[in-house]
Amino acid sequence: MGQKILAIDDNIEFLGTLKDILEDKGYDVTTLADPVKAEHYINKYTPDLLIIDVFMPERSGFNLVEDFNERGLYGSIPKIFLTCLDDDVERMTARACGVAQYLTKPFQPEDLLDLVELTLVLDRKKEA
Repeated sequence: MGQKILAIDDNIEFLGTLKDILEDKGYDVTTLADPVKAEHYINKYTPDLLIIDVFMPERSGFNLVEDFNERGLYGSIPKIFLTCLDDDVERMTARACGVAQYLTKPFQPEDLLDLVELTLVLDRKKEA
């Protein structure tokens, strides 16, 4: 299998679609519908990339990443936010939180795949 991705979204049907798109390109994908369990899953699966929905009922993607940042966790794992909002303020807030990329739903599978590859390539260059 390829690089590991953890996708966090409260929409289980969407997670299935996301998993299919990414696995078809050789990524090893784990999905999680409960953001409260994110830390456990990240520690268990040590993903190369996190794809996080912004708006979830239990905990927003912003809250999740801000909590990680405050505790010094997972700063080296690149993150992509998925959201229905196409708003410059949200994009700037995401960048300020250390989120590498921001993709607005709905999106074309090719756009997601391009963004995932770009994010992983940039992360590898950063490590080199």
